[in-house]
Amino acid sequence: MSDEREGISSVLMLSQTFYPALGGSEKQAFELSRSLAARGVKVTVYTRRLDASSPAYEETGGFRVLRTARLGSGLIDSAWFMTKAFLHIFFNAGKYQVVHVHLASSPAVAAAVACRLRGLRLLVKLGGGKGVDEVTLSTRTFAGRLKLAFFAWAKPRLLVMNKEVYDWLRSEPAFRDARLVAFRNGVDTGKYTPPLYAEKMKAKEDLDSEGLLTFLFVGRLSPEKRVREFVEAVAEIFAERRDRPAMRLLIVGSGPEEAAIRREVKAAGLEDAVRLEGRRDELLPYYRAADVFILPSESEGLSNSMLEAMSSGLAVLASRVGGAREAVAEGENGFLFDPFSRQELKEHMLKFLAEPSLAVKMGEKSRQVAVSRYSMARVTEDLLEIYAGGEPAA
Repeated sequence: MSDEREGISSVLMLSQTFYPALGGSEKQAFELSRSLAARGVKVTVYTRRLDASSPAYEETGGFRVLRTARLGSGLIDSAWFMTKAFLHIFFNAGKYQVVHVHLASSPAVAAAVACRLRGLRLLVKLGGGKGVDEVTLSTRTFAGRLKLAFFAWAKPRLLVMNKEVYDWLRSEPAFRDARLVAFRNGVDTGKYTPPLYAEKMKAKEDLDSEGLLTFLFVGRLSPEKRVREFVEAVAEIFAERRDRPAMRLLIVGSGPEEAAIRREVKAAGLEDAVRLEGRRDELLPYYRAADVFILPSESEGLSNSMLEAMSSGLAVLASRVGGAREAVAEGENGFLFDPFSRQELKEHMLKFLAEPSLAVKMGEKSRQVAVSRYSMARVTEDLLEIYAGGEPAA
């Protein structure tokens, strides 16, 4: 471990959006900031106001948040925040040892210039799974290609959140010399814990899932998540069996596919078996009531919800893409499947239905994996090593 690690005492987190907006990137930025602060690191988050009511200054979780006002919308607002971020870093360089940018958007370019001029260490977190990652999306626009060319010149350390994208970038000529660091998201294993038996039964009762093997999806209902296709697979299982399976599917989230999924549920006559819960800020009741977490995406980075489910003691049924390939040991804490293979998906679902205790056994293993590899404490320890210029532990 680097001797410099103990000397990291101040970090600037730069994010276009932040708490109380809590998408995947925002949640990780918040939890990392809180975990670093708990270790005595002085953390400042620099972000934009969500709206006029957002406070310009706030202290929360042991760290401070600075929110700059918006200017118009779209490109004008992005350029304004990019400029403000550059000026903040440039004129406050003495306050920070490391600048950590969440997602490789335009503020990352401003941060790279300011850090280069003021001699600060810079990390940029790349988001998204292969195909919908920030590098691929950036190649599709002129501005995006300019940004990638700039990163190739500036050479910030790039945090890559799953091995699939990491290996792909390593094979790309434009990124062969990039300073890539394989990393991962973390989860609060103290908050997300397996419930006691009585607690689980009460949670199932509260969600009307007593005696039912309960599958759970948590996330945005967009086409690449393939939740509608998962519902279609459930419909086929119900249609193919003479006995009605003792199962329930809980879908927590909202998005452009929500209406189509509701229509599919109604058309298949599955209103009693599939429930769309909408967006929920508090997810613990769902993790406690569920048995198997599902992630049928065709492309994925490293799902926060999957890690929370694993930490809560759920088995995982996920498509064989992105971070799930590293988090799920086939046949141990879950099953992986080809996102475009309906048959493979159904076979794994039927295994859980035929042997309900399988989910319990796999859920216990999921908890072990979450604690040993993905706990926020472990992730923070590795991040401090990266801040100091080293590499995270294997």
